[in-house]
Amino acid sequence: MNTLPQAYTAKQKRGLVSGAFRAIIEGITVFLLLVLVDQVSVRLGLTGAQRFADDLLGGLIVGVISFLYERSRARYLASRLQVIALMNHHVRNALQTIKYAQHTDQHVKLIDESVARIEWALREILPTETQSTQTSTASKFGAV
Repeated sequence: MNTLPQAYTAKQKRGLVSGAFRAIIEGITVFLLLVLVDQVSVRLGLTGAQRFADDLLGGLIVGVISFLYERSRARYLASRLQVIALMNHHVRNALQTIKYAQHTDQHVKLIDESVARIEWALREILPTETQSTQTSTASKFGAV
């Protein structure tokens, strides 16, 4: 039985599975490293309090690494949301002009300007997304 909502694309499903797999591998790796460090501590003759301090230091290091990763991810997501908000602003403003324009010669010029603004926003604000979309769209419809 598939527990993922139908709205997930195949790419999103692969991302969830690969993320879960990566988390499991990282958890096992940290566990094995901590067991190894604990065994080395025992062989070096560290006392219980020293081993506790060693374990605490290991936990702090993993915590700092996790914090830095999550902060980096949050910054990336915030920048992507900012790009989306900017695209939304430009496209909606241009479409509003098209929607309310009368179709006379003067308004056709407004429509052309609005279309140019949409094209500019897609080209300048989302260059990688539009290029990959144009490439995939062109290949779907046989354009060269």
